[in-house]
Amino acid sequence: MITKKNLLTVTVCSVFFGCLLAQTAPISERLIPQKNVVYDFSFAELALDYLNTKDPVYLQKIAELKATEHLFNHSKHFGNNVPNDSKIELVTYLLSSMNNPETLDHFKRNLNYAKKNIAETDVAQQVALQYLPKDFSFSSSLFFTFGYDLGVAYGKNASLNLAHPYFLKNMNELKYYAIHELHHAGFVMLKNNIMPSLDIANYREMAQLIEYLTHLEGMATYASLEIRKQENAMNVDDDYVALQDSMRMKEYTKEFFDIYFHFKNNPDSVLTEEDWYKIYILSDGKRLWYIVGASIAQTIDQKLGREKLTDLIPEPSENFITTYLHIKDK
Repeated sequence: MITKKNLLTVTVCSVFFGCLLAQTAPISERLIPQKNVVYDFSFAELALDYLNTKDPVYLQKIAELKATEHLFNHSKHFGNNVPNDSKIELVTYLLSSMNNPETLDHFKRNLNYAKKNIAETDVAQQVALQYLPKDFSFSSSLFFTFGYDLGVAYGKNASLNLAHPYFLKNMNELKYYAIHELHHAGFVMLKNNIMPSLDIANYREMAQLIEYLTHLEGMATYASLEIRKQENAMNVDDDYVALQDSMRMKEYTKEFFDIYFHFKNNPDSVLTEEDWYKIYILSDGKRLWYIVGASIAQTIDQKLGREKLTDLIPEPSENFITTYLHIKDK
């Protein structure tokens, strides 16, 4: 196992003894540009090179990628539970998780699928643009990576982890989550690259966090709903199973707004540990800001039209929720 302490020694040795193994294609050959989005496979392909050879030269190559900068910045901002003292440490940690030949085979399968069915078709950009303002254009990369989260957005870029267990089991979900994550990138661009901070202290700030993340995740979840319907893919991901269940949605919507108004109506109260558990319910627990957020987006779209829905993105995210509350019963 390569540790932080001996990594430098191994890398220096590889300069003399391992370089022949590390002859790789230029990074430009690992990119598939489509209009204003670049589908960037450099991380995933170099990860495959490393996993096939165990040559640590590849770790250094990966550490220098734009994709790695993206993951590193995301980790720094949100405090994900991964090493974030250096990029080489992060990369080494992410790739150390691979010890199953079957997983590697599925990763290769996912890599090929992503090239043919996402990048070459440009489906992620084409669908995401339908849920962004008419005059919007991307200037983004969608990075295909290994080992970090399921998918993340940071600034104007986004990424998908081709080795995530969910995608290893459900390859076709990569298409829908590519739309989801790329929509995030457009959303953040329209917010002037402002992303929420978890360093908050009172209920006012918590309500603003809920507003932003419900808007962000709700819109991205809604963005792939129609294509899922067209392709009979509504029953794999539980978010979309929930959206088809009227009784469950009634329960979820009530629970969401109970939590939201708990914070919104008491802006000066100080946050407690119990309050953070409520956020767990909204996020990883019942995923209410994904599911209820998508329902809010669908209601606005159906009652006020797509232009109104997308024009809300650059506005304060509170407007997304208040617009819904004004029309939901009309």
